Amino acid sequence: MQGKLTVEDELWFGSTYFKGIKTLNPASNITLKIITFFYPLKVRSQLLLSVGLLLMGLLPFITPSAISLYPMFPDVPLTLVIINVCLVPGHLVLRHFLIKRQYKIEAPQRCHISDQTVSLPVNSLVNEPDGQLELSKDDIKQVEVIYHVQTNGGNSIRTVYQISIHLVSGKKLDLDSFHYPLQKIFYLLVYFNYPVKLTQLSWTLKYQLHMVILIFPVMAHLALTCLMVLIATPLNL
Repeated sequence: MQGKLTVEDELWFGSTYFKGIKTLNPASNITLKIITFFYPLKVRSQLLLSVGLLLMGLLPFITPSAISLYPMFPDVPLTLVIINVCLVPGHLVLRHFLIKRQYKIEAPQRCHISDQTVSLPVNSLVNEPDGQLELSKDDIKQVEVIYHVQTNGGNSIRTVYQISIHLVSGKKLDLDSFHYPLQKIFYLLVYFNYPVKLTQLSWTLKYQLHMVILIFPVMAHLALTCLMVLIATPLNL
């Protein structure tokens, strides 16, 4: 039977770091910053952003007489190259604005965790009213840490992608890695001796789909822009 999990376990926490970890003690009240960039957007908004970025990446390769990308490539003006390069940061800025609007974020998001309390920013993420959700240790029946194991070159990489907080009231709060810094939260919950249970599961389809929608359009646009630069006649490449 596996022994009790501690923060000294290098397999789980060897690379975990946050402000205050070196001075952590039982009386600490740690504040964790939350990066909102990975918050999922509504399906319609995300599709419009993704499809728009992909279409702008493909536009220079579409001739007036055909939409075939091969073997006919049009001459690409330098102005169009500059516009396409600027579209990626523009895409990220627009996404940031839409996230703030959708989740009604008016201030930096923070988690606060201590020996007796857990405070989470909710903003419709866990079906609670906007603001902070305050939980005491006595409110929490069990914390289920769900992780995926990936073997790479003989090394096993464990990634926590969801933490489910089971309350004494019977309610369950699901925190995912797009909304919360789960690895840091996991570390603190173990340190402060919350009732943590480990569950190994494969990536959920929802998690994989969100990663593809989030990353693929940006990477594809950058690849198309690089190709456009290589064939752009004004650059003489």
